Amino acid sequence: MKKYIFIQFTLLLFLSASSNSQWFLQSSGTPYNLSAVHFVNEDTGWAVGDLGTIRHTTNGGLNWISQTGPSALYSVCFVNSLSGWAAGPGGVITATTNGGANWILQSSGVTSTLRAVFFLNSLTGFAVGDGGVIRATSNGGAVWNARTGNTASTLYTVHFQGPLTGWIGGSDGTILRTLNTGSNWAGQISNTTLPVYSINFTNENSGWAVGYQGLIKYTTNGGTNWLNQTSPNSSWLYSVQFINSLTGYASGTAGVILRTTNSGNNWLQQATGIGDNMYGLYFPSALTGYSVGTTGRIIKTTNGGLTFIEPLGGEVPRDFSLKQNYPNPFNPVTNFEFQIARSGFVYLIVYDAAGRVVETLVNGELKPGTYKLSWDASNFAGGVYFYKLASADFTETKKMILIK
Repeated sequence: MKKYIFIQFTLLLFLSASSNSQWFLQSSGTPYNLSAVHFVNEDTGWAVGDLGTIRHTTNGGLNWISQTGPSALYSVCFVNSLSGWAAGPGGVITATTNGGANWILQSSGVTSTLRAVFFLNSLTGFAVGDGGVIRATSNGGAVWNARTGNTASTLYTVHFQGPLTGWIGGSDGTILRTLNTGSNWAGQISNTTLPVYSINFTNENSGWAVGYQGLIKYTTNGGTNWLNQTSPNSSWLYSVQFINSLTGYASGTAGVILRTTNSGNNWLQQATGIGDNMYGLYFPSALTGYSVGTTGRIIKTTNGGLTFIEPLGGEVPRDFSLKQNYPNPFNPVTNFEFQIARSGFVYLIVYDAAGRVVETLVNGELKPGTYKLSWDASNFAGGVYFYKLASADFTETKKMILIK
């Protein structure tokens, strides 16, 4: 397991440190894969997965309590702390009105797998799935009616921004849009044939779609045009969520969590320390987020996935600098030291010999000071690597060698 530990913070005349971790593991109490997670506030949420697994917390994940679903569940959505729905194979839609203490099956009218469920409020909701299936309800799921998107593609995701406008994503690059609360769905030109696993919009114009092999698409006109954005790796991305028009997250294979702070113009990988596929992602607030995945993994951040260190006093460095890592060559742990002369956004990124980002060690606002960071490269192959320190006023790259 990779570990990133800020060992010290130095202000030339003073040694002191105050730090918070990035993403940390929680105990879900289940070995089964978790597919989706949804929270109604920072403390109250649900995760669902294989074999009818449902986990519920009311204390921010300190304890995850077991609830029982009817079968495997791929998606979950709550509109408040009491009313929620989950969907899965066999056309299953199950609902609760008491926070999950009891789950009751609803009749979807289909037997195909339902991949996603989304509710606008306690009455209006949608479920989508295999074979182009779209189901809609206006009475909380008492009756689910068929809708058509004129596609036979597998539909993986459904998302609404406001009461009228919504999008569906699926296989073969399928993206559908409605402007009338789902009464009619029309196809959009996504300019890809790769599967779209998740869609998220911050308003009726600005949205992102992620999927197979690092696919990231974005639009600024409601999906009339979908343009490419660049992922730092080729991991499959299963879930995307934007907190606001600038800051968003995506989760995917091999423990990947990506973050952007400039509307997706740049995506950087965060350190999670795990290698499990992370299928579900949800941020109930700007800094607090959860992601779930294989073997019951649940990880949480309370600082947006970043590591922050606050200076406690001392003299400010006059210049920016990046020292050579030590030891070098190393196996498997090495240390980095750098100085920040002015407050600002700072990146410390590790690249392989081909120039691909393998780890983002620092990705956030830092105050002036001297920092020391250790990197555990136990999970990486031996060879030549590069590390770059970058801010608005300074960029420097140095070479290092991992020996195994």
